[in-house]
Order: sequence, then C-alpha cells, then structure tokens
Amino acid sequence: MDRSTLKWLVLAAIAVCGMLGWKVATQASKDGKKDVAVERPEPRFGVVTAILYCEDSPSVMIEDQMLHKGDVIHDVQVMDIRVDKVQFDKQGEQWEQSVQEPAKPEWWKRAKGKEST
Repeated sequence: MDRSTLKWLVLAAIAVCGMLGWKVATQASKDGKKDVAVERPEPRFGVVTAILYCEDSPSVMIEDQMLHKGDVIHDVQVMDIRVDKVQFDKQGEQWEQSVQEPAKPEWWKRAKGKEST
C-alpha cells in the first residue's frame, strides 16, 4: 500500500468516526475505574452529515449511509459531490445542500404515480 492510499484511509476513518457523532461520557466510580457510556444520536432525515472529498471518488454521509455520485436514498439521487455541497435530484427537481443544512422540502415530495395512504 503506498503512502497516499494510507493517508486517505486514515483520513476516511477519522472522518467516519467524526461523522457518526459518537459521544463518550466517562464518570469515575467508587473504586476508581471509569464507566463508559456511549450515546449515538438518531440520524436526521435528508441531512448531509459529512462530505469526504477526493477527486477520484468523493462520498457523502447521509443518515449513516456512505453514498457516491449516482446512488439513491429515499428516491433522491446524488447527482454531484463537491468539497462544500452536494447536488441532488428527485423527479427532475434539483437542489443543493451543505453539511448539516436542514433537509430541503424536496426530500418529502412523493414519487410521481405513488398514491398517499
């Protein structure tokens, strides 16, 4: 494995750990040992949690899923991934979102031809 690949793997691992929003809380117990509690927040619908950008294969984290250009989540296609934002398409309507920006209304639109229940 060359040095460049190793660097990207380390950066990807750091980014993934940070993206998942893990919190670790410690508290000393009576015997001096530490108890560790891990709390993981629920993923937020349609929110870009992080962008891992490299020219060869940029990726985006949405709702605990690592996605690439062309992937689909909730009938929404990832059209383009840039350093600071992601371009999406649903039923021909396109929009962009930055990291941690609230989900745009387009995420909730029903697919054409689907009846509401």
